[in-house]
Amino acid sequence: MKKVLLIASAVLVFFGCSKSGTDSEPVHCDGLVTDTAGTGDNGRVYMPTAFTPNSDGLNDNIRPFVANIASFTFTLYDQNNAVIFTSNTAGQGYSSAQPAAGSFVKYYYKVQATTLAGKKIGVCGDIYKLNNCRPASPVLYFEDQLTPNGFTGVTAEVLPTCP
Repeated sequence: MKKVLLIASAVLVFFGCSKSGTDSEPVHCDGLVTDTAGTGDNGRVYMPTAFTPNSDGLNDNIRPFVANIASFTFTLYDQNNAVIFTSNTAGQGYSSAQPAAGSFVKYYYKVQATTLAGKKIGVCGDIYKLNNCRPASPVLYFEDQLTPNGFTGVTAEVLPTCP
C-alpha cells in the first residue's frame, strides 16, 4: 500500500508541474520539432537576426532562407507574443514601417520546416528591426551576410550603437 501511495504521489507531482515564464525556452519556441540529428540530412534553415526596413533595397525585410526543404511555416511575434506575420512561401518576408529614429524593436520568430527527406527542423529566436542604430548586443546577422556556409559574409549595413 505504501508503494502505491508513493507512486501516486510521484505521478501527481510530475504531472502537476507546468511550464512557467521563467523557463529558459521562450513561449514562441513551444511545439518545435527537430529530428535531423545523425541522419545526414542536408536540409537547412537560415534566419537573419536583424533587418532595416528603410526601402534602400538592403535587408529591408525579414524572412527565412531554406535549402533542401519541402515545406515550412515562418511565424513572427511582437513583444506581447501576438502573431504579426506568418508565411509558408519561400522568399516571402515581413517588412514594416521603420521604428522611431535612433531606436530598434525586438521581435521573435519561429520556423518549423520539413526537409526533402521528411525530417523536421525547428528554429526560433529574436529579430531586431533597426533604424539608424543597433543594440550593443547581441551580434546581429543580416540577410546580405548569408553565404552557402551560413552567415559568414560581411554586411553592407553600417549602423552606430543605439544610445
